[in-house]
Amino acid sequence: MKFSEPRHKIIQLSDLTLSYTEWPGEKGPLLCLPSFAGHKGSFAQIAANLAPTYQIYALDLRGRGDSDKPADGYGFAYHARDLLQFVDALGIDTFAVIGHSFGATVGTYLASIRPLRVRAIVLIEGGADPTERVLEAIRPTLRHLDKQYPSMAAYLEAMRGLPFYNNPWSDSLAEYLRQDVNTLPDGSVRSKASADALQRDLDLHFHYSMCLHFPFVQCPALFIRAGEGLAGGERGHIFTEPETEAIVDWMPQARRVDLPAGANHYTMVLHDNPPVLPPIREFLAEILNKNTAPTLGAAADNFLKMRGK
Repeated sequence: MKFSEPRHKIIQLSDLTLSYTEWPGEKGPLLCLPSFAGHKGSFAQIAANLAPTYQIYALDLRGRGDSDKPADGYGFAYHARDLLQFVDALGIDTFAVIGHSFGATVGTYLASIRPLRVRAIVLIEGGADPTERVLEAIRPTLRHLDKQYPSMAAYLEAMRGLPFYNNPWSDSLAEYLRQDVNTLPDGSVRSKASADALQRDLDLHFHYSMCLHFPFVQCPALFIRAGEGLAGGERGHIFTEPETEAIVDWMPQARRVDLPAGANHYTMVLHDNPPVLPPIREFLAEILNKNTAPTLGAAADNFLKMRGK
């Protein structure tokens, strides 16, 4: 298989600099949006397998990774604005989105407010508001943001001790975690993500009521559910079965794929051979090979006509 070499770049937008990795390809393009505290490196294996068939851009959202971390400008509206500025700066008219967790929710918001720009969206266990149950499950992943570890080895050992990162542990996961921190002059390491930025996003998360946006996601959507919950088996799924059904039912062109056991919310992406890859490849091949432009649903089209748009 021919692989496309990634190119690490930065781009200056109106009020901040975003960091991204580009994999050149023929079709697409695809915007890949990471999880809540994640960074662009989470899509390394997915992109390596989808390119050069597809042109891929994996981004660090503001406050994360190597992108700027301003004091203000958080919440889905700001993230969506950043993404629209990004594609406009690159001369991209329409695109597909692959979002993981929080990144999928950013993609849902974007697709609902700009339905003519988003051709398709893949929701990797994301797209909706988290419940308090879910927040309790993911808070351990955020506690390390303000912590300084004496060495890279100590950091990786601590991360490997988290049950949801050890199901299963892989070289790809270890590399992702190495890229998630800065090494300080004394050899200690600290997370690149800003704890203040993530807290601001968390504070605003519940003000959006994402379920109200679902009917306005007019493009084909694929929801992928992990084979295991964060606590193993069916325990600790990010979305319960009724919640998953509601997300899929309320989006006009949504479908779902349930992965087999063996990987959870994080490791289904952070894996040497990501199990999300086959359904993503099949979905994109079906939808993007049609070469059709995004269209509005009848209700949205009628609303715009009433407004004279």
